[in-house]
Amino acid sequence: MSTRPSALRTLGLVLAASVLQACVGPGAPPASTSSILTGTTLPSTTTTQAPSTTTAPSTTSPAPPTPSDIPTRWELTNPGGGGAYSEAAITGDVLVVATDLAGVAVSVDGAGTWATRGAFAGLADTHAAAVAVDPDDPTTIVVGTDGGLYRSTDAGATFAALEPVGFVSAVAARGDTLYAAVQSAYDVADAAVMVSHDAGATWTTLSLPAGRHVVAFDIDPTDARRALVVTGAGRFVDGPAGIFVVDGDRISRVDADIGRIVDAAFDRHHTATIWATTDDDDPDAPGHLWRRDDRHWSLVADHGGVLWLPSARPGTIRLVDPRRQFPWDERSGVWESTDGGGTWEHVGAVDDWQPGWSRVPWAFTDGFDGPVPSLAVDPADPDRALLVNSQFAYLTTDGGRTFTPAFTDEVAPGRWRSRGLDNVVVADVAVSADGATLYAGYWDLGCWRSPDRGASWENCNTVGHSGDWEGSGGFTGTVAADPTRPEVVWAAHAPDWASSATILRSIDRGATWEETSGLPDAPDLLGLSVDPTSPSGARVLYVTHDGDVYRSADDGRTWVLDFACGGCRTTTVGPDGQVYAGGEAGLWFRQPDGTWLDTDSTGLGGDVDGPPWTFRWRGVTAIAVAGDGEPWVAVLGDDGGILRPDGDGWEAVRSGRFYRDLAFDPDDPTILYAASSSALDHGGYDPGTVGLEVSIDGGATWRVADDGLAWPFVTNVTVDGGMVLVGSPGTGVAVGR
Repeated sequence: MSTRPSALRTLGLVLAASVLQACVGPGAPPASTSSILTGTTLPSTTTTQAPSTTTAPSTTSPAPPTPSDIPTRWELTNPGGGGAYSEAAITGDVLVVATDLAGVAVSVDGAGTWATRGAFAGLADTHAAAVAVDPDDPTTIVVGTDGGLYRSTDAGATFAALEPVGFVSAVAARGDTLYAAVQSAYDVADAAVMVSHDAGATWTTLSLPAGRHVVAFDIDPTDARRALVVTGAGRFVDGPAGIFVVDGDRISRVDADIGRIVDAAFDRHHTATIWATTDDDDPDAPGHLWRRDDRHWSLVADHGGVLWLPSARPGTIRLVDPRRQFPWDERSGVWESTDGGGTWEHVGAVDDWQPGWSRVPWAFTDGFDGPVPSLAVDPADPDRALLVNSQFAYLTTDGGRTFTPAFTDEVAPGRWRSRGLDNVVVADVAVSADGATLYAGYWDLGCWRSPDRGASWENCNTVGHSGDWEGSGGFTGTVAADPTRPEVVWAAHAPDWASSATILRSIDRGATWEETSGLPDAPDLLGLSVDPTSPSGARVLYVTHDGDVYRSADDGRTWVLDFACGGCRTTTVGPDGQVYAGGEAGLWFRQPDGTWLDTDSTGLGGDVDGPPWTFRWRGVTAIAVAGDGEPWVAVLGDDGGILRPDGDGWEAVRSGRFYRDLAFDPDDPTILYAASSSALDHGGYDPGTVGLEVSIDGGATWRVADDGLAWPFVTNVTVDGGMVLVGSPGTGVAVGR
């Protein structure tokens, strides 16, 4: 803790002068509308329980009664989608999708609605690499994660960990028989095949040749003790492609020398026959379909991709290559043969498929784990399949003639509402002055606005600032709405988090945008804030760009460097006009003469360089002004927490490594929300994360309020316009009820 009293004392004098000026001078901010939604009483413990390894901070004294208008449950509201989805499984009305950030998403009504399952359902790993649904009993779901294997017997409501630990890249299940491909780490191709015939009570390990990564299993539909193992390349490793057969306790290689294997499957009516597809050395070639009978392979057709063998239709073969789903590629769509591969028909053209809100040409391509895990075929219905990729999920019920979105619905022209299949990172949330419009900045979906308080969402990205997204998505790291003019909003726009960003200004709630000028060509545009005491029509705004603070005095049209901080990532302007900036450089405040002083914040910063998603980053992630005018801060990293000024130093109100945001209720500053998350853009569950905490007595006592969330992850909390909004990695934006 710093022993220098001068800067904090100077800040106290500045605050006192500001408060006096606000009381007697013009430009005081107007009173806001009620800032919280009506709800039921907040229970002392949330109704959704964390796993036993999760420890929530304890209160120092019994919590006082909770006002009835504090939100007690969170309802998700997003446009739908986000990335990435690594694998899908489907049996009847039960569908499961593996995500790389939020565990698994489960639907039990045929993709009409989805629920994300995470720590509160028993999962302890955010990255799910593989999923399977038992074709004989869809209530049994198996999930392979980066930390081990999990099984559910209640259609995904709860999960229990099984013995195999490590990175599980592929799984399969039928009855009491389970298959799992286990690696020592996500980036090490040293897979072994583990088999259990007693629902995971005991396991047998079968060795593969060195350097293998398992892409998929296919269980013999007539004998669960027999299965195909397909090896090849994954998202994080590259291993040789091949086909192996498990027969009881033995495993043997059967692909011979037919080329570069893509997929393999048993014939559904004569399981002694194996079908396989291969790639050519020429990337523009069509690939090949092979058939194995009596240990001999024969070339059947010059068509490749992923195998779709409808179980109820002998002789029917469909081929889908998710890597080639572009209208100009002759291999796109679905190819079908009804005579065992003798003749082929192009039955599904990608031009006839419905992409949802996305207009990017790669909407229907494969995911990061390759083409085979991207397609799941329903064993109960020969014409149903689920296609997932790095952003979206699509369902077909007509044998691939058409695919429709499984992740979103267009509830009005240009307005979209998620079905609950979300895997997103929320960068920022803002609310218009009249509370009618919500704005959300996402890591990959970019800029979205809701004109009906979260009931539906409209795309507010621009073609010129979204790169390969072509106006459908991008990266919006910060958003700010004008405090009195409902139509005015500012937002950062960029193709992705690592690309140069710019601030755009809108005077029609984000329907159209105008360019601003003065910011350098650099990424990391974060922490927009508006001075509520500045004149309407000539607002003063602040933002951090690549660690420095920029200021606009003309309503955000032009920007100039105001403070070469070198480590500031967020800004805040208090109700009295006092300006703060923070980051790995600690906490700074702006004096009336325009100079900046450190608030004796040596203990608040970190020895890092870069934005808050940098590995082992430490510093001030958020600043909120209390009712007495004091700045409270959220500090991320070791020895972090929620801190407030205490004499010449800082007092920890909450302690923890993962605090990322905090907010006071503007109508009742004794109500305070604190956000904690061990995950951000790439997941990662740590029992020390808490999620959302609420205090109604100025920080003296706290309650955890995570009901409705899948994980104890909250990175953003906004109290404004009569609403409380949070952002949770994976599940996205949620509205307090």
